[in-house]
Amino acid sequence: SSGINAEWPLRPGYEEFFRNPKKISMMASDAVFHLIQNSMSFDLGLNPLQFPNETAVDELIKKVDEDFHLVIIIEMLDECLVLLRRLMCWDLKHMIYVKLSVNNEYSNGIKPEIREKILDWNSVDKKLYDHFYKKLQRIISEQDEDYHKEVAMLKKINAEFWRECYSNVLPVFDGNKIGYTLQDTHSDNRTCKTLATDDVTQTHVIGLKQFKDTLPPSDILMVRNHMQNLGKFNPAMLKWGDVYNALDPDDAYKSPFDEL
Repeated sequence: SSGINAEWPLRPGYEEFFRNPKKISMMASDAVFHLIQNSMSFDLGLNPLQFPNETAVDELIKKVDEDFHLVIIIEMLDECLVLLRRLMCWDLKHMIYVKLSVNNEYSNGIKPEIREKILDWNSVDKKLYDHFYKKLQRIISEQDEDYHKEVAMLKKINAEFWRECYSNVLPVFDGNKIGYTLQDTHSDNRTCKTLATDDVTQTHVIGLKQFKDTLPPSDILMVRNHMQNLGKFNPAMLKWGDVYNALDPDDAYKSPFDEL
């Protein structure tokens, strides 16, 4: 058709979008619009109609700053987790984590002009991010020597945990997710399995624990299928058997989920 840009199929979808985001986003429904522009600020309560309003944006940032003792920046995750540990008086071993996603293949190949358009389109989120990034850098610079030793220790025990639990890192799947295989010596280790389980699955599991007596079988079946499908790519994650045994550990053989 003469009305279709001949270059469009040759460009990644995100490039096509950011060449004219306002025009394309007009076709998005209200239910998904907040996912394509300034999604962090939207989640924190800013109405999309207020995105151009600098006063409203500044008030949002001020409110978030007042409401949260700590805002975590993923690029400085270890530093943030030690700060969180100190705020909550937790043990350092409770801050161990497993990386379950990576930047996808597009992030390193984004053209400079498209990168600028992305930042402009998400200017409110950028302002929010810049504020807390600078604040976090200031907080870290004010910490004592023991804090920096803790950060180094967290990196060390995290690496040791990964080596102890997992034998291989598997290829990326679903664009940015990472899978693992368990060491033979830790094939039944629940901690290794739980930390290798993604947030969506963890949410499903929590829901099962909270509402196990009222959930319809179709919902339970959906969770089981979800876990079995993901397990093909990430064998180290929790298995369906781990979940229903945890739901009814004293009577696992008579679990209401056995019929599935």
